[in-house]
Amino acid sequence: MEQRVGEVRFLLKQMKNDWEAVLFVMLSKGFGLNCNGLAFYQMALQIPFKRVLQLREDPLHLEALFFGQLGLLDPPYKSSYQEELHTQYSYFKTKYMLEATAKSKVQFARLRPANFPTIRMAQLAQIYVKTPALFDAVVRQTTPKACYSLFSTAASAYWTTHFNFGLKSKPQLKKISSSFFDLLLINTLIPIRFAYAKYTGQSGETSLFEWAETVPAEKNRILNTFKKYQIPQLNAVGSQSLLHLYKNYCIPKKCLSCQVGFELMKSS
Repeated sequence: MEQRVGEVRFLLKQMKNDWEAVLFVMLSKGFGLNCNGLAFYQMALQIPFKRVLQLREDPLHLEALFFGQLGLLDPPYKSSYQEELHTQYSYFKTKYMLEATAKSKVQFARLRPANFPTIRMAQLAQIYVKTPALFDAVVRQTTPKACYSLFSTAASAYWTTHFNFGLKSKPQLKKISSSFFDLLLINTLIPIRFAYAKYTGQSGETSLFEWAETVPAEKNRILNTFKKYQIPQLNAVGSQSLLHLYKNYCIPKKCLSCQVGFELMKSS
């Protein structure tokens, strides 16, 4: 958690203490997941947050801004909707003198359609259409369930029958699921609330860990390996701790400096 607080502080300095802008950047990274997190992060850094607020009254305008900065609107067009967004984005890019698109290209390969960058970015646009002062709303919530209500939304109408431009699908509302919200809660919302509590000198860090304890442990290849050695993963606090150990001890082979690694080697 302290490591994540450091990331928040770094962004806060860049954003001149604008917590709403920091949340926008962190949320964008979270919506990109591991595969597209960097591209979404770069996109958010290139967009002055005041432009998001100026354009939020029309979902099409926000989608044009986000998709354009991600480089998803370049011709040849796959649908009239994509062309419409590109026309709008070209106007915004000139009017607001926006920087070039994100350096990292978005990926669709090996992703479930629900996690396509098009769907996740359209959902993010709807969140800001729904709640402009999102950070203020997030820090005022007292339970994860209440916080989820801020994110309980669906992508705009075009995406009801599409997963990508020109790629038709069976009609289905592309809503933010509770499992995806859990990822946002662990990786974005709890860390930024934790950082804000420390920044303002408020108490409440303990309750945020209690929030995390309500989230089930994630499931992935790394955590499955820990399970083979009967390392407990009762909830997201435990699984996040193990992922942190893996990144900072297992990958650089610092087994003798890790209590888990030491115990495993002692018993083998």
